[in-house]
Amino acid sequence: MLEKALFPEQVGVDSDVVTSHIKYLESIGMRMDSYVVLRHGKVACECHWTPIDAKVPHDMFSLSKSIVSTAIGIAYDEGIIDLNTKIYPKYFQHKLNQMKDKQREWAEKMTIHDVISMRAGVVTPIIDDKEKNTDWLQAFLDSKITFEPGTDFKYISENAFLLSWIIQKETGLNLTEYLTPRLYEPMGIKVPFWEKNQQDVNAGGWGLMLTAEDLCKLAILYLNKGEYNGKRIFSEEWYNLATTPYTEKTYPVFTDKSEYGYQIWIDHENDDTTYRFTGLYGQFIFMFPDYDAAVVITASDNRDDESIHSLYAHYPKAFIEAKEECNSEKLNTFNKYLDSRRISPDFKNASPRRNIPMEKKINNRMIKLVSPQNLSVLGAVNYFMWRKKIGKLNDLKFNFSADGLEFSFKEKNCGRTVIKAGMKGEYIRNVVRLAETDVVIDAQATWNNDGSLELFICPSGRPQRRRLTFVFNGNTVKVSSKTDPGYGDLAKFNIEFNFAFKVGEKIQSVIDTCAPIFESVYSDPNAYGWFMK
Repeated sequence: MLEKALFPEQVGVDSDVVTSHIKYLESIGMRMDSYVVLRHGKVACECHWTPIDAKVPHDMFSLSKSIVSTAIGIAYDEGIIDLNTKIYPKYFQHKLNQMKDKQREWAEKMTIHDVISMRAGVVTPIIDDKEKNTDWLQAFLDSKITFEPGTDFKYISENAFLLSWIIQKETGLNLTEYLTPRLYEPMGIKVPFWEKNQQDVNAGGWGLMLTAEDLCKLAILYLNKGEYNGKRIFSEEWYNLATTPYTEKTYPVFTDKSEYGYQIWIDHENDDTTYRFTGLYGQFIFMFPDYDAAVVITASDNRDDESIHSLYAHYPKAFIEAKEECNSEKLNTFNKYLDSRRISPDFKNASPRRNIPMEKKINNRMIKLVSPQNLSVLGAVNYFMWRKKIGKLNDLKFNFSADGLEFSFKEKNCGRTVIKAGMKGEYIRNVVRLAETDVVIDAQATWNNDGSLELFICPSGRPQRRRLTFVFNGNTVKVSSKTDPGYGDLAKFNIEFNFAFKVGEKIQSVIDTCAPIFESVYSDPNAYGWFMK
């Protein structure tokens, strides 16, 4: 456990500025999960939004890349990795022999340094089905090199996968096995889940699950330039290499003053140099080395521009001179405010169990469904990068009791699974196995005024939350689904990130028109079923 300050000001953090930032994020509807401020190696304050807590592992998306960089740094210190290694001549000579002209010339030049700094030149498809495409390495090798390595910047997740493959090629250990005695165990981090391909190579660029507390430990590690609790994890030399900018202004949509090092963003806001680990849907570690401080955020919202701009509007001004005493009334107000985020935001005004006759009628009866391929208890973004997919909800049962609802279902690549849901405005926590992945699901259910049953599924630590609504009509059932955030949010992010311009009113209008159509067909389809005799 990390040491906690008695109050934020004790370690030089202004609680009023923290409150102001959180209130701003909530005022724009930011879907927050965790928010932690660190200073001088201590937790100044932390806030978690129900049902998330500090111990729930969170999908890191591209923040995973910064852990790949850390692994490369450790291997560099051990003499396993040489940044000047030319990748194709060493590992893929057979592929090089098949190439011609510029493709061969550029492939011969590509080094590990180019790959880790996102300057390799390879461009892979933005959307790639990791279940159908079983050989992720070959997909990288088959992709076109679009510019001479080292001359430009192109951010792709497969660069980090290639680095993961190289670690495994050189050591015989996948990233998780390699990092366990070198990073996780020395830092007291429970060995995390990390998605793998069909050949058991960790994904590298995505699929890592870490807790908010894990992220805090990583922030302390980097603020101490590779040391954690007196243990040297990687060298200061590597720290300097990793935090050196190799490309300027790589993120113009979100900040005009960002650069890129070794899978680490480098910002220059407020005349300060800060380091940032970033992942899709609002996963951040912001590190302020001049203040020995960091802010850790996990979220389920892909408005990175709002997250980054608002952070730098409040920090580092939140860092003040430490105080030995505090105003007890002010502290109580601050703590009550943080604690209030733990009140469930969904169904908190749920009506009593008003439809008991219907509960008795449908209790424990099998419902057979005809459903599209993409209908799952999870939103598609949650499992899109898995090597084994779920979906095509096949059948279900409801079992009501005094404790709430047991929702039993079966879908692709899953055995029969049960999710328990509270029906008094409270969540019930479940850990279920879907395909090959353990998923934490917090769930609630309620009867709506129109007689429909609504099930709210929160896969805690994952971005998309799911509402399933069941309408009963005689012997038939209609199932409608809705995910939040939806694909309109993701489309806006991808346009801004990949094409480097802000989405204006006209494009936003197109997104607003098209996204519901896409969702109704792909991510939020309806299904129909009937009760089995």
